[in-house]
Amino acid sequence: MQKFVKDHPDSDITLRWSPGHEGVHGNEEADKQAKLAASGKQHNSHRSALPIYLRHGSLPLSISALKQAHHKETHARWSRMWAESPK
Repeated sequence: MQKFVKDHPDSDITLRWSPGHEGVHGNEEADKQAKLAASGKQHNSHRSALPIYLRHGSLPLSISALKQAHHKETHARWSRMWAESPK
């Protein structure tokens, strides 16, 4: 922003805050469907209903999802090892 003002001193810029998706038609339904799809594969669209570029393989996971899966697997492995260890 500072670079733009420096490079264009005669420009007048106004910033305004607008509430995310509030009041956007269909947003609540889109949120509901996204949460449903994220809850498990049984709620995902059939591959034939997807655009061609989404039909092959899986989508890359977010860093957050990868960390969560790693933590879950590490905890499960630790629990198994603890349960099987001599006491």
